[in-house]
Amino acid sequence: SKAVRSARLSIVSGTDSTRTFVSTVAGQEALTSVLVKACFQLTGRDGAQDGSFTFAEVRPLTGRTHQIRVHLASLGRPLVSDATYGNQAFADESRWCPRLFLHCSRVTLSGMDGEPCSAEAPLSPDLIRALGMLRRIGVLAQGDDNKPLDPQRKTYMQVHP
Repeated sequence: SKAVRSARLSIVSGTDSTRTFVSTVAGQEALTSVLVKACFQLTGRDGAQDGSFTFAEVRPLTGRTHQIRVHLASLGRPLVSDATYGNQAFADESRWCPRLFLHCSRVTLSGMDGEPCSAEAPLSPDLIRALGMLRRIGVLAQGDDNKPLDPQRKTYMQVHP
């Protein structure tokens, strides 16, 4: 089994990304599990809808550089305020979420005795404020908390840097 496991909370944009290429043919294998928790809408000062967003728990099952960011962007759901793998909405997103919305909420590793040892961390105040800017528009059906964003994407993916 993997020595270190982690879960991260994220908010991803509902718009497409054009800066990421994920191939299922070449590159190193990388696997990421994405579990949708809720859907949100950002409402502007004039009451207009400024975009839809998804609150998700993301678990990297392999450890590639920028794996979470690349996989989410390849799904057309880049992380909010991601200047590298995001999209044209970055400037607007950075006004209500001043940093990348990716938070390591839990880490589990094997202790010296071989038993699992876990540490958890709540969302930081700046991410709580950013989350508070959004209005919840939907949640998964009761008992459906572990439904992947797209079951077809919960498979091995090859990532090009």
